[in-house]
Amino acid sequence: MKTEELSDREILDIVRPLAEHTENAWNEKCYSDFVRYFLDEDPAEHFPEEEFNRQIEENYDIYGKHTIADLVAIHRNPDHVIVLWKVDLEKRAEPGLLIYGFRKHNGQILIEGCSYHA
Repeated sequence: MKTEELSDREILDIVRPLAEHTENAWNEKCYSDFVRYFLDEDPAEHFPEEEFNRQIEENYDIYGKHTIADLVAIHRNPDHVIVLWKVDLEKRAEPGLLIYGFRKHNGQILIEGCSYHA
């Protein structure tokens, strides 16, 4: 993903819908939607459904739904971008940190990794 000529707003216009889709899939506990925009050719190999379900079971009751909040930073690399947002957590007053990596693959922007820290 060549980001040198893109403004922060242009980058966010491209990647935020992917992150929102993924967070909504987490909220709905839907694995197939969660991995839909992952870069892996076979997400089940690197993030199997069993791991998704384990994380849901371990964390959902504690934090509840995720909602992307304020932008923290955009980190530009020559071929990919990392975006950090605050994430509002339904069952916790303090926000968490949401980290997404995005990369262009076969002409499409995809998620190369995501995590949240609460």
